[in-house]
Amino acid sequence: MKKIFVLIAIIFSLQAYGIDRLNEISGVVTIGNSPIQNVSVQVQNSFKETFTDENGKYFITAKPYDVLVFNYAGMQNVEIVVEDVTTRLNIEMKMNIEALKEVVVAKNNVNNQDYLRLQYGVNKNILSTAFGYLDANRVGYSIKLVDGNDLNPGAIDVITALKGRAAGVYSLGGEVYIRGGAPQLKGRAIPAIYDVDGMVLRTLPFLTVENIDRVAIISGLAGTVRYGSIARGGVVVINTIGSPIRRGSETNKNYDKARLRNNIYNNDAITENRSNATSYLKELYTCKENLAAREVYQKYLSRYANDPYYIIDTYLFFHDSGDEVFAKLILENNMKVVESNPIYAKAMAFALDYTKEHDKAKELYKKIFILRPEFMQSYRDMANSYRTIGDYRKAASIYIRYQYLINEGIFSDDNSAIQTVIDGEMNNLFVLHGKKFMDDSNVIGFNNYTKNKGETRLFFEWNDSEAEFDLEFVNPKKNNFIWEHTLESAAERVKDEKTIGYSSEEFFVDGSLPGKWQINVNYKGNKKLSPVYMKLTKFTNYNTPSQKTHVSVFRLAVKNVNQKLTDFDNLVTLSTN
Repeated sequence: MKKIFVLIAIIFSLQAYGIDRLNEISGVVTIGNSPIQNVSVQVQNSFKETFTDENGKYFITAKPYDVLVFNYAGMQNVEIVVEDVTTRLNIEMKMNIEALKEVVVAKNNVNNQDYLRLQYGVNKNILSTAFGYLDANRVGYSIKLVDGNDLNPGAIDVITALKGRAAGVYSLGGEVYIRGGAPQLKGRAIPAIYDVDGMVLRTLPFLTVENIDRVAIISGLAGTVRYGSIARGGVVVINTIGSPIRRGSETNKNYDKARLRNNIYNNDAITENRSNATSYLKELYTCKENLAAREVYQKYLSRYANDPYYIIDTYLFFHDSGDEVFAKLILENNMKVVESNPIYAKAMAFALDYTKEHDKAKELYKKIFILRPEFMQSYRDMANSYRTIGDYRKAASIYIRYQYLINEGIFSDDNSAIQTVIDGEMNNLFVLHGKKFMDDSNVIGFNNYTKNKGETRLFFEWNDSEAEFDLEFVNPKKNNFIWEHTLESAAERVKDEKTIGYSSEEFFVDGSLPGKWQINVNYKGNKKLSPVYMKLTKFTNYNTPSQKTHVSVFRLAVKNVNQKLTDFDNLVTLSTN
């Protein structure tokens, strides 16, 4: 008990230090690829405020757990919780399109949306827009529809592909115009805006023609009714193949979310694309012998000696290429580069878990625990690292300390995602290994613990809390389920992660639909230029004596591309707990 009180004292002292420390935070604010001047950057609930310059750059100081608010007229506000490691935040703002107050109110509007959602995959007259699903045959104005199959497949972009398919649409100077759009005072036409899979944009991102499912042209007059004055020049609505299907309310029931109607996977995920790798990785990949690869490593070492990502990348490369001796040498000579920063240390710990250097991983998790004693996941990671090396008693004691802190009110008992994970893993530890460090009388209660028994558990972790991505799960029948982890789609979840301190999520799959499953990721960035490392631990036959684990690590750097992570056999009925 005395050790626990010492631990609590350490936590309070380190928390007080962290709260008093000021972070110097800088970055660039853009819309698309264009910087924005005069964006307000304010520390919420304070008078501290600055503005971006003509290059979109800003600088501000803030304390951990402060909230930075980025505000600009006509754009959606962006709120970011400051963490202990926050120093760089590049923000991309998006237009704030507010739906008009109900022009037409229907009693069954929600039911109508549910019906349209179900019909979307089979009825090409239904569009997915920023304001929900829209049946082009039931609106009070004319909409020109073009099926994606009717577009010119040889065109270099969507607008060129529309030529001859949609009358009254023309492009000029990189802008698209729709005849009938309102003129400006000087007689110049106003360009159209774009609604791409529910995202309203002033400029059209690059889209390959073969990925277009349907296109709709809405005139300026009709566009202003639905989108407001910014649509005086009209709207080009584009729905891509495999665009996300809006999800309804969640339940606690375990069910296969990939069996929803019409959410068909289109085989659009690419495998690892080494052409997008960094210069040193590209050169390492070309080496056919270990000696040549070592020379490449030495060639870049002077430039990247203090770059933690260079250390992590090259360590993993040499391990995977079979030169484990050199991989361990990289580790021994460069551990100081990664161990003082929890983001770098977490990424290297993932790599060490993958290469089965479990003792070294445990030491890194211990350092992260010291750096972040107020993070719930610090306790989970420490306990798991002791469990991995077979010290079950030590792992159990950490879980017990964690529960004590909850009982004492140090940590909140709020059933957060990470708390559910910790509770489940603690029970799993006692079910499988309790007899090795407890009396039989104390283990009896755990022996009957059957939650998710025999299922496959997929536990994802990422080293950087700013990471944004979509995970796509594809079942053997090629139905998909997408779990979104972005500030735009899951703002409360991201805030919860930063406030409580965790970066992970678990999924369970049972055996009712055997066959090959696939996991894809669409990485959206991390407000910096650095990569993100994702660790996947797969547990088979969970909560049974035959439970086994397998660890994979992935480097996420290429943005806005659906990329295959891995596949696995005989796993089904995907659910989150």
